[in-house]
This record gives sequence, structure tokens and C-alpha cells, in this order.
Amino acid sequence: MPSRKTQKIDEDLLAQRLAAFTPEPLVECKKPLKNKEVIEIPAICEDEYTIDLAKTNFLDILNNEDIKQRCEATVRKYGVGTCGPRAFYGTTDVHLELEEKLAKFLGMQESIVYSYGFVAISSSVAAYCKKNDIVFTDTNCNRAIQQGLQMARSKVIYFDHQRPATFARAVEQVVEKEKETKKKARKFLVVEGVSWKTGKILPLPEFLKVAEEHKIRVFLEESYSIGILGDNGKGLLEHFNIEPWRLDMIIATLEAAIGSIGGFCAGSHMTIEHQRLSGSGYIFSASLPTFLVQACIESINLLEQKPHLKLRKLSQYFHDMLIEIGYKVISDPLCPFKVFNAGQDTLEQIHKYCKKHGLHFILKQDCLMINLNVNLSVNTMKLNKIEGILKDAYKECVVGH
Repeated sequence: MPSRKTQKIDEDLLAQRLAAFTPEPLVECKKPLKNKEVIEIPAICEDEYTIDLAKTNFLDILNNEDIKQRCEATVRKYGVGTCGPRAFYGTTDVHLELEEKLAKFLGMQESIVYSYGFVAISSSVAAYCKKNDIVFTDTNCNRAIQQGLQMARSKVIYFDHQRPATFARAVEQVVEKEKETKKKARKFLVVEGVSWKTGKILPLPEFLKVAEEHKIRVFLEESYSIGILGDNGKGLLEHFNIEPWRLDMIIATLEAAIGSIGGFCAGSHMTIEHQRLSGSGYIFSASLPTFLVQACIESINLLEQKPHLKLRKLSQYFHDMLIEIGYKVISDPLCPFKVFNAGQDTLEQIHKYCKKHGLHFILKQDCLMINLNVNLSVNTMKLNKIEGILKDAYKECVVGH
């Protein structure tokens, strides 16, 4: 044990060396930048004149002060991050607590947490689907599913997200061909509970009926249904009153209703254990920072207060309001984000008009998208302002076009 005098000398020496440390810049700057070369992109800061409906914050988790305080306490105890993958000094007791909580919440045996939502989905798909397998998926499936299928190199057959009959026909064609060739392949159904492209809810019971008849493994992507649908926010299974054992895997990001970062996969013990050895995003990525894991735990606890029921009423109200104004609404009335349009040639004008008047939302290639926040259900003044701007935009850009 070094003496106090020795410790003092060591601390003084460290302070001297730190003061003398002048590292070279990582990037050499040959000439100073002029003011005109610096481009500043202002962030959207909400105030009485500005409303941000582009941000995904359905249950207002990002503004919850209690969760922020608990995350701060977690940082003070565990630090900001583990700097290692889960299997290599990257797992804390908080990670294990979240995995246990997610499995119990969804009625599955186990779950596994990834550090990035996109990778959670793509890695889970690629860990199981292989080159000789056949995968059925929606024509408009999200980019993360597409990435997973590209890595898997499976044969992909597409169907319509809202028409189980197209899935049934595609399966029947494959089965008939297998009878002729006498060669069978493993089959998977990988599908979104709520389509990110359209905001439509999957008619899951009809799809499950076909999948079970032909022994097709089912992977359900629930990024926009967990925390939203069902009496307790448990997602599409609770929404349709379907037993969890009928699915092989539930995958989702934690970046939508849960309001944190990362993603997860839930399923049987064998399904999850396989990913600890075969999920590339789990094996090679630094683990999710512990304070963000704590945020997920607190968000799931918050669901017990059922804030999603208020969001559901707001979603229905907003859906009806858009239709009453004259917009064509594509998304489901219960969907927490609204996908709508009013003619392809007016989308940019509507978006520009609303932005000019302080209402910010997303302009996509063929539609407009608004992300709702449950706080709007108690803020009548802000809700009326949004309705007024959208009404004026329609009159100006569509009626007067």
C-alpha cells in the first residue's frame, strides 16, 4: 500500500504531464474557415410558434423527468457505456433485468437486447434465414428487414401486407412446386405488425392460419405496435388476443414508443440462445449503454399507467380530423403516426406551407407523415392550432391549386 506522500507525488506528476500534453490535431486544417463557409442547421425547438410532429415521441417518454433522473443515477453508478460487446465485459445486471422484463411483458420464454434497433431486426432475420430457405415478406417491408434478407441470401417471395389471400396463393405455389421436384425448403414469414410505409395494421389471425397450416416459422416485427396496441400495450398479439407461443419470434426497436435506443428479440430459449452465437449485431457491437437500458425499463413500467389508451383516442381523433379537412388518410385510425396525402403534385407545397407557419412533420416521396404525441390529447390550444394550419394548407395548396 503506497504512502500518502507517494500518492501526492504521483498525483502532482500526473497533473504536470496532463498540463504539458498538447496532442496533434486528428485532421490538419491548412487555413481557417471563413464565416460564409460555416453552415448552421438549426434544430427544431418547440415553443408557442413552433410545433414538432416529425420527432418520434408517441408516449412523451423523452420529456419524462423521472426517467431522466433515474438515467442520471445509473450513469453515476455504471458510467456511460461498457465499451465492450455483451459477451466480452459488456453485460451488466441492468441488461439482464431488461431482458427478463421484456420476456415477461410479451409472454415469451426469453429475450435478447441489441444496441441498435436496425441491427436487432436485420441480425435476427439473418441469424436464422439461410441461402436455401424461402422467406415470405411484405412488398413494402422496412429497410431493416430487407437488409437482413440480403445478408441471409434466402429466396424471397413478396405479398401484400393487407391481403392474406396473396400470401396464401404464394405459399400454395411453392408447395405445389415442391411436390413436383420432391425437394422441400424451410419456410419463414417475416412481417411488420404495423407497416412503417403505410401505417396499416396487419390482419395477423388470417396470416397465422396459413402459416400454421403449412408449418411456416413466423417472425413478427413489432416496432410500431408494442407500447401502442392492446389494452396493456403488449402489441399485436394482445390486440388480436393471440397466444404468444404461436409465434417463433418477436423483433422490434426500442426507439419508437419505448423512447430509448436499441432493439430486442423475444422467443423461446432455443431461439434466443442461438442468437447469442449467431446474431452478428449482438456479437460484434458494443453493448447498449446501461443508462439507456434503464430508460427502457422505466418506460415499460410507465406502460402500467396505460398512456397508450389516451394516444389511441388521439390517433382516432386525428384520423377523423384529417379526413374531414379533405386529406386522403392511408394509415389505420389506431396508428400513432399518420400517413396521408392530397394529390402527388401538392405534397411539397403543403409541407412547405405548414413549415412556414411553424408546423413541422415529414415529407416522404409519395406521402406526408405526422408523428403524434400523447400530450396533444390534453393541450387543446396546440391541437386546434395544428388543425387550423392543416386546414389552411389544404385550402391554399389543394383547393386553390
